[in-house]
Amino acid sequence: MKGTSHAIVGAGAGLGAAVWQEAAPAATGLLILLGSVSALAPDLDTNGKLSNRISLHRKWLWFALACLGVLLGTYSLIILSGFVRILGVGAALLLILLPRYMINQRFMVLLSGITLIGTGWLGDEYWLILFGLFTAGASFVPHRGPTHSLAGAAVFIFIAYQLEHRMAISGIVMACAFGYISHLILDMKCLPFNKKGVKWFLPLYNREF
Repeated sequence: MKGTSHAIVGAGAGLGAAVWQEAAPAATGLLILLGSVSALAPDLDTNGKLSNRISLHRKWLWFALACLGVLLGTYSLIILSGFVRILGVGAALLLILLPRYMINQRFMVLLSGITLIGTGWLGDEYWLILFGLFTAGASFVPHRGPTHSLAGAAVFIFIAYQLEHRMAISGIVMACAFGYISHLILDMKCLPFNKKGVKWFLPLYNREF
């Protein structure tokens, strides 16, 4: 199933949580958004809608590193001399050339996770630190692996619990839980539009459902 469909179902889950909690209009909008984001969260382990949204596009990082490489190379050629100049020019060439071959979307998700951790630490937002750790961890695991399991769902729901405690808005855990679980259900191979399934019980049981 495509990310847009997951997001729509997750938004419906958030709306359902809002109706159940009889939430105010502003809280309803937040729960709908959180449900949609939660429904996309399992696909942080791949090049999906949420991973593309929360991470900078790698082309911008390529461009920034290339500019830094040009500056370093120019500085090395004009100011430095001898072996240090050679090192500076070599480092500049690496900055210009290597990122195109070494930086992919998984790296950008990892970088985004680290940024979220740092932001959460600076702002003393424990839930954001946890979400950053979840995001960074997702960049290391295979698609439809741990993030597509009950263990992954439990971790994400715990993050939602921390956010609900921080914002004091009832229904956040419900919206996030329903949104996240909806993704796993819709990715099951018993449905005709899925070729692969979900390993619900990782790491204890490796069978797809």
